[in-house]
Amino acid sequence: MFNRMLLAITGALVLALAVAACSTEQPQETASVTAAPEKPAEPQGPFFELTKDVITEHPDWTSRNVMLLGAKLGDDTSGTKLDKLFGKIDHSAALATEYLTRHQNNSVAVYTFKTTGRARQFEIYDTFAPRIADPKLKKLLTSGDLKYLREQFGEYTIEENPENKSTEYVYENRGFRFVVYKLGNQTVKALRFSELRKPSATS
Repeated sequence: MFNRMLLAITGALVLALAVAACSTEQPQETASVTAAPEKPAEPQGPFFELTKDVITEHPDWTSRNVMLLGAKLGDDTSGTKLDKLFGKIDHSAALATEYLTRHQNNSVAVYTFKTTGRARQFEIYDTFAPRIADPKLKKLLTSGDLKYLREQFGEYTIEENPENKSTEYVYENRGFRFVVYKLGNQTVKALRFSELRKPSATS
């Protein structure tokens, strides 16, 4: 049942991104001719492993500090490195600009850039909760308690995504989101860690 729910999430995500890619294909092609994509800054330590460390005891933590099974955002996962880092691939999908793979019995998802093989985003589902060392993150992922989320991390912004039937509770300055997928009568909860966006230049 859980695997079928994840396949439904993936299908909705692929469809939504395909539509977005079609509507913006020409501007992207023009931009690629005029300017090469800027390489993001290298992640800065210290690094904390989700399965070993209590991440939230460090008040200034962001997604740049998070490691999943020995890998951090920005790491090269090309070739056989993906399997060595996260275990065998349970499911994979090609999205507009990245690949999505699921590992550890579909309990974690890894998004990697197609062009570089770098890890861009980790998504950890509630079935992975027993392996998370941080008691606050584990409780959040297990309970889905939004009051507890606010108490521990402060106020969030909300993004609704009807395409994949999810609600995201966003902490943009940390590169962290708590995501709730509603698929019929079933609910899937996830922690999402993404590369931090560079601040916009001000004149």
